[in-house]
This record gives sequence, C-alpha cells and structure tokens, in this order.
Amino acid sequence: MYEMNCAGVIPGCERIIRADSPAEVIRRAVMQARQLGVDRITPTMMDQFRQATTELPH
Repeated sequence: MYEMNCAGVIPGCERIIRADSPAEVIRRAVMQARQLGVDRITPTMMDQFRQATTELPH
C-alpha cells in the first residue's frame, strides 16, 4: 500500500490518497488536482507527486 498526503502538493487539498501502487496514487492525485481546479499538471508537479508518495509498512 502506498500513500501521498496531498497537502502542500496540490493547492487546496487536505486528503491522504492511498492505493496499491505508486502509479495509482499519482493517477488519483492528478484526478484530485483537476477536481480542485488545476488545469495543467506540470512536470514539476508530477515530480512532487512522486516524491510525496511513500510505501506504508506491512
């Protein structure tokens, strides 16, 4: 299981996004950003998504 706290990464987001893979966490983060009005996901934002995604201990 992986998670990303989107506070500080996506403006206005206060969720913790969890999924079974890092790719799914990032996909959900992109959807969340779009729902919050982010029109363009920049390469820098994608890097922030990757850096903020962590693996939870089993």
